[in-house]
Amino acid sequence: MKVFDLHCDTLSELRYAEEAGQPKSFAENDLQIDLKKLQKGDYMLQCFAAFVNLARPGQDPLVAALEEIDIFKRIMAKYSDFIAPVYQPEDLRKNAEAGKISGMLTIEEGGCCKGSLGVLRLMHELGVRMMTLTWNHENELASPNVVPGADTDTIWPCQPNTKTGLKEKGFEFLAEMERLHIIADVSHLSDKGFWDIAEHSTRPFAASHSNCRTLAPHCRNLTDEMIRAMAERGGLVGLNYCSGFLDNQPEESLCRSTVALMAKHAAHFKKVGGIEILGLGSDFDGIGGELEMDDCSKLPLLAETLRCEGFTEDEVERVFYRNAQRFFEDNL
Repeated sequence: MKVFDLHCDTLSELRYAEEAGQPKSFAENDLQIDLKKLQKGDYMLQCFAAFVNLARPGQDPLVAALEEIDIFKRIMAKYSDFIAPVYQPEDLRKNAEAGKISGMLTIEEGGCCKGSLGVLRLMHELGVRMMTLTWNHENELASPNVVPGADTDTIWPCQPNTKTGLKEKGFEFLAEMERLHIIADVSHLSDKGFWDIAEHSTRPFAASHSNCRTLAPHCRNLTDEMIRAMAERGGLVGLNYCSGFLDNQPEESLCRSTVALMAKHAAHFKKVGGIEILGLGSDFDGIGGELEMDDCSKLPLLAETLRCEGFTEDEVERVFYRNAQRFFEDNL
């Protein structure tokens, strides 16, 4: 079964390893994603996020993002016989016909642009095709739903931010992103920010790695109203494998990441928003803990569980790759 994955944090893990003087090979390593595992998992496309933690000491967020983009470029050059970048819709089919995995560059943390539309345009020139306006920290563009260290972060599950959303600069970025065909990604954005995007966007947008709040009440997940709004606008959601976004337990430490829980979220997405809204957004190399599906070679486990949950073979294919393939072909 072919696979499209909307989000991973592998680039940042590779950057941290380089900074520590212990670089990892992308060909094969101890991370959840590497080339060998992608090939074993029958991947057609992996979105690679340039992820930046604004609170990391001594770090320039723009430099951090550029260093991760450099890692992406080096991977694409070194392993060009096996993986190739996607910059425009036709690249998806061209790479598939050549027997290559596609790699798409994204950004997780719009604050790396430092509020500069010029930097945003340069990011597009470098190949960025999807971007979250925030990660878990306030920036020049918008407010997030999760803020480490804030009062709401001590409450389980974390409480949504319904008061502050996009700032003036955030609306400017949204308009320019849509002009450039950089897909707006609402994962991590505050509830208010989500509705700002929903009300002001003119193009379909994505939630690259988010689940259903009805089943797992973490504020990083989407409400049914949000799911319906995305479906009405032709949006796409990537199913997240993180235990805290899958399970509903009295403590985060008790939450589990199982393919059975993933299938329950997939079924809820299908019920509320229709099968067309749903893809995969693993969050691999950005999540830890005990994972039943613990690396990207294990996707057949999820496919079989979706079938047991009542998904037809056509629907499993839609979730695994066809919905995302259509979405990117229509919106890049």
